[in-house]
Amino acid sequence: MLTFTRRTLLGTGLTSLASPLLAQAGWPTRQLSLVVGFPPGGPNDLVARQLAVRLGEQLKQTIVVENKPGANGNIAAAHVARAPADGHTLLYNSSALALSTVLYPRKVVEPLAELTPVTATATLPLVCVVAPDFPAKTYQDWIAQVHANPGKFNYGSPGAGNLAHVVPAMILKANGLSAVHAPHKGSSEALQSLMSGAIQFQFDSVNSPLGLIRSGKVKALFVTSLQRSPALPNVPTMAESGAANFDMGAWQGVMAPAGTPAAVVQRLADEIGKAMNHPDTKRPLGEQGTIVITGTPQRYATFIAKAVDAAGIKLDS
Repeated sequence: MLTFTRRTLLGTGLTSLASPLLAQAGWPTRQLSLVVGFPPGGPNDLVARQLAVRLGEQLKQTIVVENKPGANGNIAAAHVARAPADGHTLLYNSSALALSTVLYPRKVVEPLAELTPVTATATLPLVCVVAPDFPAKTYQDWIAQVHANPGKFNYGSPGAGNLAHVVPAMILKANGLSAVHAPHKGSSEALQSLMSGAIQFQFDSVNSPLGLIRSGKVKALFVTSLQRSPALPNVPTMAESGAANFDMGAWQGVMAPAGTPAAVVQRLADEIGKAMNHPDTKRPLGEQGTIVITGTPQRYATFIAKAVDAAGIKLDS
């Protein structure tokens, strides 16, 4: 790390750096808001709340998790984009952010222009869950059932354009299959529909239905990662069942309003990285199938840009 004395700053004409350094030193000055674009109990909310506890302890400030669901996370993103750029209002975002840039023709917010990436926080594979009596045990069994019932099965998601909608739609299309997408207001609502029989299958981040899987209320067929999830060691991957090299999962992170001082953004990234990697955070998250990934603001910005480029997806269902 480079360090500068006051003499060095004056001697090189870099006194303008004093302002962001002071901003870093003075932040935070009040309660922080961590805004989640989906309802309570969903995969993003679960991680955000654990982060808020540890981060609040580190910063010695209260961090309130605010749920502002709607438009696949865009309502929350717009709220944060219009907040003061002082590091006290943050967006807990997900892979839905990248998908929204290509799936929503009329954008509520321009995320890459109106928000500043801070750091990634986590990644999770998706898991396909069905009712306990659904006649399938593997990916190939599931394919066979959907093939035998064209257009008769409904599948749920937390909302149109979410990864939990996009991934099954891609798989169905690639295999020449059809099923009816039933968007819901969050993962919890979709899981209730699954248990009631209103829908026949659902793809979701592993941490969301994990309790229901372990209690036997829903059945996990396969995960969408190349490796099995440590939280579900007995559940096979799609690749094991013949879908070679298939690897798609959800990712999460934190963003701030555009214009937030760089020093504050860096301090946020450092503190969030410390909080996410603390054993009291990382261990329980791992037990829920969440893999902690953190890094620099620059690295997260590059990651999001690549994700947006890769999200040029056209869906028929």
